[in-house]
Amino acid sequence: MRTTSKSILKTAVTALCAATSLAALPALAETVSVYTYHNHPPFVLEAGKGLSYEFVDLLNKKSKGNPNFKIEVVSRAQLDKLVAAPDFNGTVAWVAPVWFKDKDRTTYLWSNQMMDDANVVLSNASQKLEYKDPSSLKGKQIGGIVGHKYAGIDELVASGDIKREDSDKERTNLRKLEAGRIDATLLPRSTANYLLNEMDLTSKIFIAPTAHSSYSRHVLVSKKNPELQKLVNEAIADSGWQSMLTKYKAK
Repeated sequence: MRTTSKSILKTAVTALCAATSLAALPALAETVSVYTYHNHPPFVLEAGKGLSYEFVDLLNKKSKGNPNFKIEVVSRAQLDKLVAAPDFNGTVAWVAPVWFKDKDRTTYLWSNQMMDDANVVLSNASQKLEYKDPSSLKGKQIGGIVGHKYAGIDELVASGDIKREDSDKERTNLRKLEAGRIDATLLPRSTANYLLNEMDLTSKIFIAPTAHSSYSRHVLVSKKNPELQKLVNEAIADSGWQSMLTKYKAK
């Protein structure tokens, strides 16, 4: 009789612990948004494909539908408003603490590192640009992306030392670079690796060894939801995650 009672008690305690853990996550059937403003390869491709969508599939596999995750692609301005709202309960993928003025990681919860990345300077292989710092671009015409800011470079554009011509798409700048219509462009290394392979430009475009900036990408999580942070970290630690990064040339 005592053995039976202990068994029942143990089962009850285990169930209570599981219920408590799940209660910290959004309720069953609730959808958690995984926001991203990185609407370019390898994160977002055509027809809802890309690394962002595969990451969400992995999250849903880990959560077993409790909660359900979905990708929402928004602009950076829209995202800033969403994250600042008191009732924010989503996540933001592919970002770094410093980009959200949270270098000390006190405003939000942050996942473990998703991947290493860097902003790199690309030029035509026939006229290689050995980038060392923004002054290396003086007298050059660079291809930028509408709305993007480039630290140390924008100041030289404003002073007239660098000419900047913007496009809406990263692929457009790479074609301009191939044709010699611009001298250089900047891309995340993960994006450059993916697009140069996809567009068959690996032998035509040179990536300067010195990066414009280097950083690691993480997932931002609402500070009130540590269980969500834990689930995200479990997904990143999954063996399948490194395979995904390899598949998209992101490592």
